Amino acid sequence: MRRCPHPRTPALVAAIRPLPLTDREREIVTLAASGLPNREIAARLFLSVRTVEGHLYRASTKLGVTRRADLGPIIQR
Repeated sequence: MRRCPHPRTPALVAAIRPLPLTDREREIVTLAASGLPNREIAARLFLSVRTVEGHLYRASTKLGVTRRADLGPIIQR
């Protein structure tokens, strides 16, 4: 880091400013942000649709977003 005045990698960004999500919330939000519907996320992760909905609700609350479309830009940062 001393040789590079402004290093910026995903790992450094996550370490400096981590999202307040659990690993499972992050996984589900990432899948949702990629366009998968709740039913497909549930099938892929062997969860109920209701569980996926709960994770998305809690993640949205933590991140302060109200629309599913707003999750993508936050995850990509």
